Amino acid sequence: MRLLACVVAVPVALVGWQWLDDRSTERALAPIASAVAGRNVEVDCQSVWATLLDALPRHGSVRFDVNGVPEPRIFLTHATCDRLQDFEGLRRHGAVSCLTEIHWTGVMPLAPGSPCYRSASPTIYALMTLAHEAYHTAGVTNEAAANCYAIQAMAYVATSLGAEQAEAELLADAMRALAPLQAGEYGTQRCRAGDTLDLHPETPDFPTEHPIAPPRGLGGSRRVGAGA
Repeated sequence: MRLLACVVAVPVALVGWQWLDDRSTERALAPIASAVAGRNVEVDCQSVWATLLDALPRHGSVRFDVNGVPEPRIFLTHATCDRLQDFEGLRRHGAVSCLTEIHWTGVMPLAPGSPCYRSASPTIYALMTLAHEAYHTAGVTNEAAANCYAIQAMAYVATSLGAEQAEAELLADAMRALAPLQAGEYGTQRCRAGDTLDLHPETPDFPTEHPIAPPRGLGGSRRVGAGA
């Protein structure tokens, strides 16, 4: 009987620990997503057990009702939450340190398949996903627009999680360099300084404003809308 009790107690303890761990991450991410969205937003981290039944190719999502109104809630996959949890609380991160050696003026500065891409891209995309989904909760339905706005919010997201400013800006630059690889509804030629998706066309800074601050207004700017 004691052996059976131990066998049952171990998985129960693991489930409880994982639940508490996820709730801690959600509490850390929610105020950051809320600042980007310009509204109170909750974050749900997928449990490690739910990943066993989830075959969808996604990093995160936001539900919209039949009238096109988004829920104030972001769903993030377990892998995305884990990556953001690992990022939180550190000023520098070894997985992205290679970004300091990139020549950003090149044709493909962060080539997919390169050692730096393999090391840094999981962190880059996790930060991007949090910001991207936050803009969806703000009512941005166009994927390309949400992508571009998210790139401009990435440095804020990174510093809010503890990263130093220089690293945060490199992460935003890296995602900007990767953006042309995103085709279909996620691709756009308007994600550049002074164009229609620039949240701050009055300044030359892009994609990160100086000083880094929470995006202003609903979803980052009074200009933000559903289209691209």
